[in-house]
Amino acid sequence: MATTASDIANRIRVDLNAGAWAPGEALRQEELADRYGASRMPVREALLLLDAEGLVSMQPNRGAIVVKLDEHDVAEIFDLRRQVETYLLTHAIPRHDAKSLARVEAIQLELEAEDSRSGWLEGDKQFHARLYEPAARPRALAIASTLRAQVERFGLHTLTPQSRRMEWAKEHRDLIAAAHSKNVAACIEALIEHLNQTQDAVQSQIRNAT
Repeated sequence: MATTASDIANRIRVDLNAGAWAPGEALRQEELADRYGASRMPVREALLLLDAEGLVSMQPNRGAIVVKLDEHDVAEIFDLRRQVETYLLTHAIPRHDAKSLARVEAIQLELEAEDSRSGWLEGDKQFHARLYEPAARPRALAIASTLRAQVERFGLHTLTPQSRRMEWAKEHRDLIAAAHSKNVAACIEALIEHLNQTQDAVQSQIRNAT
């Protein structure tokens, strides 16, 4: 049973990704406390953590509201992702070795066989985390994680493992191949293409939902 603010924030995040609450919907502290078997204090602290991540917005007299993104918001987030993630990739590629790239490839193999939405999204998250990990830039890694989380929930309940499966796999494998060759420029080109296509998919889902 979740008792700490971090535990509760993780569970709220999972439920947000699963579409438990619609964008713009209010999250009531007392209802969350009942849902997660916790007192209201850690629930409030959890909501403040999610507010800092941009997943909810703490508003006077309304409490926590699930953030609703439009296409302009998504464009801004992906502009930032391209800058931060290419920075991470630039520092990570020279530090990758056969062992670290084997871990990335293993995640990709599991990802290509994944059929559940939650497992697929988690695998994609782990793929990028392992790809950037050798950069050893904890602040940039934290920023990248926060930016990803802000659009992640649109992927989980609207996209499926079958969405662009072949294209997604090719984009990831292009990244792996460029990393093996230590070709930073090729890696950056492949990453930008991958993020561009992901942005298009998320924005398309937002358009279809309006």
